[in-house]
Amino acid sequence: MIGGWYCLGDYDVILIADVPNIESMAAIAVAVAAGGAIKSSHTTALMTGAELVAALKKSESVVKGYKPAR
Repeated sequence: MIGGWYCLGDYDVILIADVPNIESMAAIAVAVAAGGAIKSSHTTALMTGAELVAALKKSESVVKGYKPAR
């Protein structure tokens, strides 16, 4: 875990964790929710600039075959 903060607003606590993959984060979220101590949560995956560039490059191949629903 990188850090945690108490806050005012939609959520009472913000946690930032550095995990190797989305499956690891899902496991943490499920384990915490199963304990019953929280009533709701929200997970937001963050990307580095390099990961964004890689995603943009992959999107080029997706756009070629993508057909919007009508």
